[in-house]
Amino acid sequence: MPKHRTAFRNRLEAFLARALGASLARKTPEAAEAAGRALGRLFRRLDGRRRSLARKNLSLAFPELTAAEVEALSVRCFEHFGGVTAELVHAAAHEPGDALQRVETEGAAIAKDAFATGRGVFFLTAHLGNWEWAALGTGALGIPTGVVARPLDNPLLDATFTRLRTSTGNTVIGKRDAVRVMLRAIRSGGAIGILIDQHAHPPDAVTAPFFGRPAATSSALAKLADRTEALIVPAHAVRVAPARWRLTYEPPLDVRTLSREERGVERLTARLNGILEQMIRRNPEQWLWLHNRWRLD
Repeated sequence: MPKHRTAFRNRLEAFLARALGASLARKTPEAAEAAGRALGRLFRRLDGRRRSLARKNLSLAFPELTAAEVEALSVRCFEHFGGVTAELVHAAAHEPGDALQRVETEGAAIAKDAFATGRGVFFLTAHLGNWEWAALGTGALGIPTGVVARPLDNPLLDATFTRLRTSTGNTVIGKRDAVRVMLRAIRSGGAIGILIDQHAHPPDAVTAPFFGRPAATSSALAKLADRTEALIVPAHAVRVAPARWRLTYEPPLDVRTLSREERGVERLTARLNGILEQMIRRNPEQWLWLHNRWRLD
């Protein structure tokens, strides 16, 4: 936790979050999402740096789009994440099952069959749609999943969202001991949800193409999959209507079917980036374009 934080700041933030949560809790999920989307538009207007970054990222990723199309897509992106935030706050004030009733599942047999092999499963996902719903929905299928997450800076708020994240049988794995815990879980036939779509730092990072540009990408999944030979199942939960989601599992990638060269860290990481890119291209407004993904340092 950052040293400049004080107990007063943590309590104030928690109080404001509870007040917002109480306001949203009285709304329908659709109305809560609509309020969040409005806040997303306001955030875009106020944060010029993020607005410019999203516009730049979208222009480079989709050079075929006009400036007006990029602008419209950027607005939808900010709206989406505002809506997601409001839905999470709304869900934290209700039973998790209420939110999961609004999630339809496609390919559940893929996830269950992969888990039943006992080889261990890595669920490959991204900051796309609502990755929290993807994890909750997977746990609700009877596949308890370990989720690697950095704690929120405010421990009072972190406790609230940890309760939500673990409500369907999942566990939250701190980054400090993540590799050891993930290896133990996979070797016992368990499941791990892992996101590799954000900027990574050395020594974990390898450079791999992503939307046609080199991106510093975490090598953790490629290394762990090669080491354990666990199955990799792409999964994502995307919005299909107001406060409605579709959780999709795609056919697994089995590293045992790959050559030694294809299992190398750089090539396998590039392959995983390609899978994520395909996911994102289907719903580009639901990915985190306001993150500085392509910096190399």
